[in-house]
Amino acid sequence: MPKLIDHKKKKEQIIEYTWQSIVNSGAKGATVRNIAKLAKMTPGQIRYYYPTHSALLDAVMEKVNHKVSQRIQEIFGQETLPEKERIIQAILAVLPLDDDRYADMEVWMAFQYEIHQAGTNSMGDEIRMLIQKSLQHLNEKQMLQKDLPLEFTTMRAHALVDGLALHKLLTPDRIDNKDAIKLIRAEVHSWLKEEYQ
Repeated sequence: MPKLIDHKKKKEQIIEYTWQSIVNSGAKGATVRNIAKLAKMTPGQIRYYYPTHSALLDAVMEKVNHKVSQRIQEIFGQETLPEKERIIQAILAVLPLDDDRYADMEVWMAFQYEIHQAGTNSMGDEIRMLIQKSLQHLNEKQMLQKDLPLEFTTMRAHALVDGLALHKLLTPDRIDNKDAIKLIRAEVHSWLKEEYQ
């Protein structure tokens, strides 16, 4: 009787091994040959599921985006958290403050580098959209300062989050987690009416 192959499971395993390979060796280490060795498969088997390196990286990036989105949704689902704290925790969810988020950020950076090398605009709008949604949420709750310049605030917060993420990834000893958290708290507090700070 022929052996049944669960193709969905196989694809998920390949994505997991690719993720591990990027974490261990960076984007350059995520070659089909290295991934095949980790997965105990042949390069041809990997290419059967993901014909190009870009397709493989796209699948891994989709996994990272899904994980981060889930983290943020879980935070917003915690109704016992005050509104301000939900926003702070959601923004912190994208920073590499623990091993899991650090690994996700490494994969994200490798992906950004890969598509930048291909001559494509590599910067996604996920963090900017998170900040815009956070500001919108606080505005709906009437917690924002009356004349807060939303576009400027979005740019400033986006630059802060990107900068912190990069520092935590490349020079993790320079800014410790407590200071990164304080900086995000101070940023969110600067958006709020005095009674909500």
